[in-house]
Amino acid sequence: MKPPVCEICQKRLTLDSDSESTGGLVWFKNYQPLPPRMVGHPKGIGWFCGVHYKQAQTLNNLDMTDAIQQIKSSL
Repeated sequence: MKPPVCEICQKRLTLDSDSESTGGLVWFKNYQPLPPRMVGHPKGIGWFCGVHYKQAQTLNNLDMTDAIQQIKSSL
């Protein structure tokens, strides 16, 4: 699993609470789980800080790359 760093702004997330204001993981259309016993970060899942989390969630019907491009173009 990748460390909790926002895909948009590279801010490191603090995961010491369950609050959405800290951000979290978003699963996108192209999510592919890792095979059993494989270690790593699955395709199509990304970390987002509290600023970008809700927008990323609204775009989870897209591939992650397309969602990231759309968020960045709206900044």
